[in-house]
Amino acid sequence: MLRQGTISVLFGCHSLVHCLMVIRAWHILCGRWPEGWELVCILLHDIGHWGKNYLDDYEEKKKHSNLGARIARRLYGQRGYDLVAGHNPHSGVPRSALFSPDKYSWVIAPTWWLVSNAIFEPKLKRAGQSRVESARMFKRAMAENLRQNWGKTGHDIYLEQWCGQEPEEVAR
Repeated sequence: MLRQGTISVLFGCHSLVHCLMVIRAWHILCGRWPEGWELVCILLHDIGHWGKNYLDDYEEKKKHSNLGARIARRLYGQRGYDLVAGHNPHSGVPRSALFSPDKYSWVIAPTWWLVSNAIFEPKLKRAGQSRVESARMFKRAMAENLRQNWGKTGHDIYLEQWCGQEPEEVAR
C-alpha cells in the first residue's frame, strides 16, 4: 500500500499541480517567472513527502524538505539547497524566495483541485464537512494566514481544523 506522502506527490496536494500553482504564485508575488534553476527547485521542493505518512507523523512532515534540498544542492550548490530548504520553516534555514509562493499557492488554488486532493487523500476532508466545505475552509484559513505574515504552515492549519490539535500537542 502506498503511503500518504507518495499518494500526495503522485496525485494529491503535493503533486505537479501544486508545483504549477507555486510557479503562478511566484509570478504574482515576485513580479517575474522563476528562472530555470528555480523552476527545478520548485518541482523538487515537496518530493520529500514520498514514502512518508506526513498527515499522521508531524516529525516526518517537518523533515519533508530534506530530500529535495539535498538534490537541489547537488544540482545548484548552496543556492539550490537554501531555496528548497527555506520553503519549510522547520528546516533551520532562513525563509527563502520559495516560502511565500509555496504558501500563497493554496490561496490561489482552484477549489475543484483542493476538492480532488481530498479524494486521493481522504484525511484532507474534515469530519462533518463536505470536500467542498473542507477546501473552502482551508483556503480561507490560508488567506487569513497571509494577512498574519504566514505565522502558520498549511500543515499547522490542517492539524487545527481537521484534528483539533495544535502542532505542539502533536510533537509531544
